[in-house]
Amino acid sequence: MDETDQKIIDQLRENSRASYKEIARGVKISDVAVHKRIKNLQKRGVIKRFTVTVDQHKLDKATTAILMIKCNTGSAPGIAERLAKTPDITEVYTTIGEYDIVAKIRTHDMNSLKDLVEKKLRMTRGIHEIRTSVVFDAFKEDLSLGM
Repeated sequence: MDETDQKIIDQLRENSRASYKEIARGVKISDVAVHKRIKNLQKRGVIKRFTVTVDQHKLDKATTAILMIKCNTGSAPGIAERLAKTPDITEVYTTIGEYDIVAKIRTHDMNSLKDLVEKKLRMTRGIHEIRTSVVFDAFKEDLSLGM
């Protein structure tokens, strides 16, 4: 990946709906070259998908929590896969350290969070401890590559 590819990615991160012509102006290459480079970045798996950033409060998902989960030996990968399929769970990571899984949840309110943790997650076979931290404020939420 060269500097031009990086500039294209930076522009797409700012506006994934930008036209090839708009990107070409910013990168100072032809729109045909931009098109070819984007297709190549997709083919190589550098660009996985085009997405949007939404205001979670406007989607009535005002409560965010981080879960730290301890699992029985060997059960973390399977549990992580199941958690990843749960609609209100937005991120799932298996980790090395005190906890086996870290997950991020966005729910409507504290009652929804409590129901998810108490009625679903605590009943999941293989989970033996869950620590929940409710997020007060998010100062940065950016999953894009900062280069």
